[in-house]
Amino acid sequence: GSAPETLIDGLAPQEFWAEYKTPAEDIPQWRKDLDLEAFGAECRAIERALKEQQNEEDVDHLRGVLNWSIGLYWAGVLAATVCNPMAWNPLAAVLISTAIMARWTMVGHHVCHGGYSSQQVEGDRFHRRTFALGPLRRVWDWLDWMAPAAWDAEHNNLHHYKLGEDTDPDLVERNFLPVRAGKYGPGPMKYLAVGFLMATWKWFYYAPNTLKELFQQDKDRAARRGDDSKTQPFTTGTNPTTITFAFEELFQGRIAPAVEMAKCMLPYFLTQFVLIPCGVGAAVAAFQGAAAGAAVGQLVLLNVVLAEVLTNIHSFVVIATNHVGEDIYRFATPVKPKSGEFYLRAILGSANFQTGGKVNADGSYKPAGVGGNVCDYMQGWLNYQVEHHMFDSLSMLSYQKAQPQVKALCEKHGVPYVQENVFKRLAKTVDVMVGKKDMIQWEAGRDYRYN
Repeated sequence: GSAPETLIDGLAPQEFWAEYKTPAEDIPQWRKDLDLEAFGAECRAIERALKEQQNEEDVDHLRGVLNWSIGLYWAGVLAATVCNPMAWNPLAAVLISTAIMARWTMVGHHVCHGGYSSQQVEGDRFHRRTFALGPLRRVWDWLDWMAPAAWDAEHNNLHHYKLGEDTDPDLVERNFLPVRAGKYGPGPMKYLAVGFLMATWKWFYYAPNTLKELFQQDKDRAARRGDDSKTQPFTTGTNPTTITFAFEELFQGRIAPAVEMAKCMLPYFLTQFVLIPCGVGAAVAAFQGAAAGAAVGQLVLLNVVLAEVLTNIHSFVVIATNHVGEDIYRFATPVKPKSGEFYLRAILGSANFQTGGKVNADGSYKPAGVGGNVCDYMQGWLNYQVEHHMFDSLSMLSYQKAQPQVKALCEKHGVPYVQENVFKRLAKTVDVMVGKKDMIQWEAGRDYRYN
C-alpha cells in the first residue's frame, strides 16, 4: 500500500501498524516456527511452580534488603556530618543515594507488586494491601517523590499490562518524540536534554506522570459506576506530564495540578531536605553550639542534595533502560494478560542485565552468594526484567530462580532473549532517545525501519 504519514521523528504512527498486514516473507522464521500455545503453557508452569516454592525465606531475604537499605541511609546521614562533597568526598551522598534507590526498586517495587503477599496476610507489613498505604505508613514503609497509589496505577497496571504499546506510559521512544525530532535543538542539545532528565527524572517527570495516571484511573472507574463527578487536573493526554505542567497551569489561573503535586511530593521534600538536615544540625548544636550546628546542617543538606542527583542517575540507569533499544520490540495492538503472546511480549519488550543468580551443573538453582546478591542489589534487582514482566508478583529470590529457566525456554523455542551489560543498555537507550536508533516494530515483521 501507500506509505503512511509519519510522526515528527519520521516513524510511522501506531494506528498505521495496528491495521498493517505483515507480508509472510517479512515474518522471521522463528516466529513462524513458534508454537505459541505450548510456549505459553510452559511459561505458566514455571510461574506456578515458583509461586508454590516461595516461603518465609523469601520474606527474610526482603527484610535483609530493607535492613541494608536502612543501614546505608543512616550511615550516609552520619557520614554527611563530616564528608564535604565540595572537597571531593562524596561518600555520604553515595550511601544515601544507594539507600534511596534500594527502598524504591527492591522493597517498594516488589512489595507493591504483591511479590510477598502469599507469605503475608492483609495487615502484615509486606502485604500489598498494607504496605505504604496511608500517610503514616507511606513515611514508615517507603517515602519517595511518588505516591505509592499513583505508582500502582501507572506502573503495576498500565506499564506492566500495556508493555511497549502506545498506552504504556513509560514507552521511551514515544515519550522522547520531541527530543528525537530536534525540537529542543540539534545533536548536542539532544544529549543535554537526556542528561538533564537523568539527574532529575523522579521529581521532574515520574512523580507528576504517575499522579496523572492515578487521577485517570479514578475517573475511569467512577465513570463505569455512572459517577461523572471525578475530574482529571492533568490534561496532557497520552503525552508525558512533567512538573512544568503545574507552572503552565498556574499562569493560566488553574491551581489544581500544583496543589495535587504538592500534596504528593512535599512529604518527601520536607523530610529529605528540611527535617533531616535541620534535625542533625539541631542535635549537633545542642552539644557543640549554634555555629557548629548550623555548619553541620548545611553540610548534611549539601550531601542530601548531591544524593538526590546521584539516586536519580542511578535509578535512571537501571530503570529507563529496561525496555528500550534497537533490539527491543514495541507493539501497536493490545494483548490478553497471561496469554502466550503476553509472555512473548514480556520477553521481546524487555532486556536483562548481568544477573547474580547462579545455577548448578544440572541447571538447578544455586544460592547467589555475596557477590551475586551485591550484583543484583546494585542494579535494584531490575536486571531480571524479562522474568519480572512475565511473572510480576514473585519475590526477588524467585527471579534468581526463574532466570535460567526462562532463558533455557527461549533457547528451546528459538525466542530472542536480550541480556547485556547495563552500561551497554544505557548506550542503546540514549541512541533511541536522541533519534539515532529506532525500536523494532512487531507488526512490521523483520527489523524494519520506516525512515
